[in-house]
Order: sequence, then structure tokens, then C-alpha cells
Amino acid sequence: MKIQNDKQTKTKQEETKEKEILTELRNFHKKDVSFSSGKILSSMCTKPLKIAEEARKIFKETNLGDKRISEGAIEIEKVCIRWVGDLLNLNQPYGFITSGGTESNILTIMEARARKREAMKESGEKEMVPEEIIVPETSHFSFDKISFLMDIKVKKASVDKNFCVDLNSVKNLINKNTIAVVGVAGTTEYGSIDDIEGLAQICMVNKIYLHVDAAFGGFVIPFIRKLNYNVRNFDFGIKGVDSIALDPHKMGMNIIPSGMLLFRKEPKFSVNASYLQGKHERLLGTFSGGSAAGCYACLKFLGEDGYIKIVKECMENTKYLAEGLKNLGIEILNPTMNILNFNIRKEIYNKLVETGWIISKTSKGYARIVIMPHTKRTHIKKFLNDIKQLMKNTEKY
Repeated sequence: MKIQNDKQTKTKQEETKEKEILTELRNFHKKDVSFSSGKILSSMCTKPLKIAEEARKIFKETNLGDKRISEGAIEIEKVCIRWVGDLLNLNQPYGFITSGGTESNILTIMEARARKREAMKESGEKEMVPEEIIVPETSHFSFDKISFLMDIKVKKASVDKNFCVDLNSVKNLINKNTIAVVGVAGTTEYGSIDDIEGLAQICMVNKIYLHVDAAFGGFVIPFIRKLNYNVRNFDFGIKGVDSIALDPHKMGMNIIPSGMLLFRKEPKFSVNASYLQGKHERLLGTFSGGSAAGCYACLKFLGEDGYIKIVKECMENTKYLAEGLKNLGIEILNPTMNILNFNIRKEIYNKLVETGWIISKTSKGYARIVIMPHTKRTHIKKFLNDIKQLMKNTEKY
């Protein structure tokens, strides 16, 4: 039987239709704000490396959910996990590429539940109702989703004046129904780093699973520590840390979407899929190998020195913005990493938004800026100048 070549000659009608569709899509895309515009100051994502975009194209037909047909992509994924495991002080990591922090956090709590239930079964205990997890009040909204998805009660521990989780609050919330505690290394709103060592001690004493959500900080903290910034550690070098989530599509410079989840021990939450001839450990049944390929390309192209250079520039630009705001008499919260918060009058904030600046506010009302690799010094100067002009045009700040 002759197989027809999929590269068929297009009719004129098909060519015309294709051009029309692509023109429509480009017009839709014009409504999006591009990272290169310099106007995006609130996103934790950034413009990916060009080599990551090219890597995705090569693996556009691969499916990490089917190991039989994507052997090369699976191998790439394993290499990425090993490389990042080394970065996070874990010699033999288990894990995989995900779609991002939300999926990683869901899978983590699935793992914590699976381990707790297995331990209870072995000891003859009855399953708990309801199961509970403890997260800081500064944790990502994905944990609120987990509450609905998994019928798990989410208890929120209070934070201190630096927006880091209060260890005593965590201790007071622990009970027999607690299956996991979550610490954050680089909170979404403030960039604060929880005391992971302190949480680890609590969890080991109580035999509770500890997950670190480092979706943002995972590709920042290891490098600012190498630049001698005095920040807390969060990695597997801390005994008691069971899993870490980090996002290559943020400061990892990879394509969107791209998350990563690493475990100290082999996960227990997998299910059998007979037609795939093996166990399946992902939340998504089908997942593009393009994310793994992009991650591989970024890690190999940049290396440790490349990431240090990127993080150094972001931190220097954050410091430049902080000093510029202080010179304008604006109160700021001293940044831990490349996330800056400050107090600004509502009318000035609204005017900045009206003029096209993409900025955001925290739940406590602070203006929030994320200085990503796409944010250049010229963009920051323009932003500061706009604030200065707005302050002149309104009553005294």
C-alpha cells in the first residue's frame, strides 16, 4: 500500500485561506503586550531564549506522556532533572517536567497524600477525614485550587513583618490530620524566602512531608547566593525537604509553559496505564516534549555562569529601581530578590496603569514590580520619570 506524502501541494484556495487565517492571528497578537516593549513589570515570565524556541520546534510532535514513542524526549527530561538536582544539592533526584508551578504543587500534595495513606495502612490506622495541609498565607493560589480539587483542608499560617512564614503559627496548626507542610522560596507577591530549615525541623519531629514551592526562586536563589547575597537556603541540602518545585519558564528563560518538580525519593502516586505499557506519573496525560527540549537548551547554553550573569543584572536593576524610588521619597520594602514592593498613591498607580505600564498590587496594597531579564535600565528610567512627572502633576506625595 502506498502511503501518501503529507507534504501535499496546496491549492490556490487553500493558500489564500491560510494567509487569511495567519493575518487574523497576527492581528489578535497585536493586542498582546510584548516583553520587548519594556512595559511589562509584573510578570514572572519573560521572553525565552531563541534556542529554547528552536528546541521546541524540533520536538513539537513528541509526547512525554508516552515513553514508547518519545524515547529521546524522555532522555532529555532525565538529563534536565539530573542537572537541576545537582544545582539543588541532590545527587539522585526523581522528577519530571511539568506545565508549571500549579501542576507541580498539585502533584506534590498527591505524593504527600499517597505516602501518608501508605504509612497509615501499614500501621493499621484508619484514613483521616479531612486531610489537611499547612501553607503560609503568602503561598500561591494553586493551593486554594488544591483544596477544591482534592477535598483537602488548607490551613494558612501567619507571616512575620518580612512576609516569611511564622514557625510558631505552623506548629500550632499541626494536628493528626496534617499530611504536608509547604514553605515558599520566593513568594509571588514579595519575593520573601521562608525559613525552610526551621520548617524542616518541625516536619521531621512530626514526621510530616515538606514541600518547597520555589517556582520563582528556584532559578534565582542558588545564583544570588553565589553572588554573596545574604539569603536563606531552601534546597535538598536541608535534611527534611521532600520535594521542590521550580519553573524554567520564569528565570530559567525557557518557553511557556515549563515547570519542574524534583523529589528526594521515588514518587508513589503513579497509576498504571496498560496501553502505555507502564506507570504514568504526570497530571496531564499528554505533554509536549518541547518544554523538556527547551529546558535542556537553556541549561546547556547558559550554564551556571550564564544564569549568574542574568540574575546579577536583574538584581542590579532591582537595586537601581529601589534607589530611584527612594530618591523620589517613596517608601519601599527592601527586596530579597528581584521583586520590589513600594507604597504609592492610588491616583498615581492608576495613572501608571492608564499609560500602559503593566504593574500589580499585593493583597496588602503595595505596588509590586518584578524585574525580569526583559526589563532593561532604559525601561526603569522611563518608569521612574513617569512617576516623577505624575507626582509633580498631583498634590504632594
